[in-house]
Amino acid sequence: MFASTVVGRAVAVLGQIGIGWLLTPADFGVWALALSMANAVQALRNGGTTQILIQRGAKFPTEARFFLRYSLLFNTFAAAILVGLSAPYLLKHSAVGLALLGIGLSLPLSTPAMLYRAKMTIAGQFRPLAVINLCSATLWQVSIFVFAYMGFGAASFACAPVVQAIFETIAGRFSGGRLPHDAAARPFAAYAALFRQSSWVMMSAAVLSLANTGDYFAVGTLTDMTTVGIYYFAFQTVVTLNMPMYNGLESVLPTMLVRLNEDTARQMAALGRALRMVLVVALPLAITFALAAPLVIHVLWHGKWDVAVRPTQILAACVPAWLIIHGTRALLEARGYWRLRFGLLAVNGIGGISSAALGTVFVTVPNITLTVAVFYVVFAASALYALSRLGLPVRDAWNIGSKPLLLNCGALASTIAFRYWVLPEASYGLTDGLTAGVFMVFAGIGNSLLFRHVWVELLRGLTQALGRRRGVSERSTQTAAL
Repeated sequence: MFASTVVGRAVAVLGQIGIGWLLTPADFGVWALALSMANAVQALRNGGTTQILIQRGAKFPTEARFFLRYSLLFNTFAAAILVGLSAPYLLKHSAVGLALLGIGLSLPLSTPAMLYRAKMTIAGQFRPLAVINLCSATLWQVSIFVFAYMGFGAASFACAPVVQAIFETIAGRFSGGRLPHDAAARPFAAYAALFRQSSWVMMSAAVLSLANTGDYFAVGTLTDMTTVGIYYFAFQTVVTLNMPMYNGLESVLPTMLVRLNEDTARQMAALGRALRMVLVVALPLAITFALAAPLVIHVLWHGKWDVAVRPTQILAACVPAWLIIHGTRALLEARGYWRLRFGLLAVNGIGGISSAALGTVFVTVPNITLTVAVFYVVFAASALYALSRLGLPVRDAWNIGSKPLLLNCGALASTIAFRYWVLPEASYGLTDGLTAGVFMVFAGIGNSLLFRHVWVELLRGLTQALGRRRGVSERSTQTAAL
C-alpha cells in the first residue's frame, strides 16, 4: 500500500505536469469549484457504510447485499442532487455543470466497487487492492490528459470520474470475485438502525470535505475562475509533498494507539514520539520544497505557472501543521471520542473556508494562501495544546513543536544570509537551486546535533522492518521449494 501511494503520487505529479501544459488556470478553476460543491454532497457517498462494513468483517457474506442496496440508495440520491446543481450551469453553457454532471453520474456506477474493496480489505488482499488503487489513479490522470489533448478543455474533468468508476467496478469484480447472495429481505427497521450508526460517519465526512475543498468554493464564489485555478494548482502541488507522509500516519498511527488504550501514559508517549519524528522530518522537507519551488515550477512549465510560485511556497508551511492535526485526530479515533473528532474536523473545515474567504478581501492569491496558512499553523499549535489536556505532558507538547521549528528557522536564516552575501549576482535558477541545497546542508548539520536520536530511531525501524520482510520472503520461498 505504501509503494502504491508513492508511485501514485509520482503519477499524479506527471499528470499535473502534462495537464498543466494543456489547460489554463481558468480550466483548473472550473474543476476546483465543481469539486468543492460536489464534495459536500459526496458526504452521502455509500451512506457512510464503508468503515461499518469492514468493522463487521465476519458478517460480510450475509451483509453484503444489504449494504449494496443501502449504499446504492444514498449514491442515487447524491447523484440526483449533483444533477440538479449542474442544471443552472448547463443552461449557461458553463463547464462547471459538465464537471458536476460527471461526478454525479459516477456515484451510482461506483457503488459495487465499494463492496469489492471492502471484501478484499477484510480478506487481507492488499496487493490487488493496491494495484487497483494505482491503476485507478493512473487512469484518472491519463483520461484527463487525453481529453484535454483532444481539445475538451475544462470539460476533460467531467469524463474522468465516470471512466474511473467503471474501471474500479470491473477491476473489483475481477480481483474480488462475486458478491455473496443474500435473498432475505430486510425490514425498514434494519435500514433505520444502519442509518443511526452511519449518520456520524456521514457528518464527519461532510466536515472533512469542508476541510479538503471548501476553501476552493469560497475563493471561487468570491473571485473568478482564474484566481481559484491558481489557488487550486498551488494547493495540489503542496498536497503532493504531504500525501506520502499523511498516508503513512493514516496506515499506522490509529492502529498503534488503539492497542495502547489500556495504558494512556504509554499511548501519549508513543504519540509524542511519532509527532516529534514527523515534525523533524516534515519541517526541513517543507522548507526545502518551498525554496526549490520557483526553479521547479519554472522549469516544468516554462513560466506558464510562475504565478503560482509564491502561493505554493506559502502553503508549504501547512504541511507540518496538517500532520499535527491528523495526529490529534488519530488519538481521538483511537479513544472513541467521536464527538470531539467531529468537532475537530468541523473547526478545521469551517476555519479553512473562513480564512480563504477572508483572504479574498486582500485580492491576490498570495494573500489568500497567507491567511489560510496562518489559520492552519495556529490551529495546529492549538491541537498540540489540546493534547496536553488529554494526557501529553506540557513540556513534551512544547518540545515537539518548538525545538524542530527553532532549528529549521535558524537554518533558514543562515541560508538567506548565505544567499545574499555570497551569491548576490547569481542567476534566477541557479540561486533557487543552490539556496535549497545550502539549506539542506545547514538543516542536516543541525539535525545531526539536536535530533540524532530521532533519525537513528527512524533508520533502525526502517532497517528492522525491511529485515522482517526479507525474512518472511525467504521463509515463503523455502516453504514453496519444499
